[in-house]
Amino acid sequence: MQAFHPRDQATAASQDGGAVTSFASQVVSMLASRSARAVSELREPVIVGLVAASTSGSKDAFASLLLEVRRARITLAALADLYIPEAARRMGQAWLDDQMSWMDVSIGVGRMQSLLREIGAAWAADQAGDAGHGTVLLLVAEREQHTLGPMVVMGQLRRFGVSVCLRIAPTFAELNTLLATRQFDGILISVSTKDKLEAVAKTVEFLKNLMSQPCPIVVGGAVMARVEDLAACTGADFSTNDIGAALEGIGLKFDASCVLRRA
Repeated sequence: MQAFHPRDQATAASQDGGAVTSFASQVVSMLASRSARAVSELREPVIVGLVAASTSGSKDAFASLLLEVRRARITLAALADLYIPEAARRMGQAWLDDQMSWMDVSIGVGRMQSLLREIGAAWAADQAGDAGHGTVLLLVAEREQHTLGPMVVMGQLRRFGVSVCLRIAPTFAELNTLLATRQFDGILISVSTKDKLEAVAKTVEFLKNLMSQPCPIVVGGAVMARVEDLAACTGADFSTNDIGAALEGIGLKFDASCVLRRA
């Protein structure tokens, strides 16, 4: 996310002019927080190979790609944080440009999500024995067609040593049960499109009324590119797409050594 906004600073931006679907919006906006310099420094053959491996259907495609990743000395952290989102962005753009079918993009992004799960398994703070870096609840709004963006965020949080509880489109009853048994230092909510703002605002209101010991609620996601102040629109405490800023807003310190240790 490009900025860090406490609530009540601005109003929502004007409505979208085009009927862009939720899926296209999510994958095309995935790199909104990445600088042009960071993207330009990525190795093009790896990006092209990642797209090809995701859409080929070959069982050996990813194995060959990972050999190239090792030869190029690209860390798994860079693969998860930079290369996979850029590959997904290009696939989404190819769909919008009628160069790739929706089916190919959907299957390809799904395969990259599986790859993310595999390479991120060692980063789970809950399994690594880390303590003292906090616990957050990461919520994904309902009707998301893919959760690649939130999975990237989850991997980043866990490499910072933060324990993450991920819930996708939970009901109010499920949230009630969860918060009755667990305490969180903060709640992060990922939102991809403006049509979900009303539902997210209701979720934020429900959470604030539910918690006996309130914790900060931070909202972010691809929708920030089209809304001036997401916090004001949803009633959350802060809005940002920057993981470090989100953790600071929650009041958690993040340990850079965890990132270096697991990259």
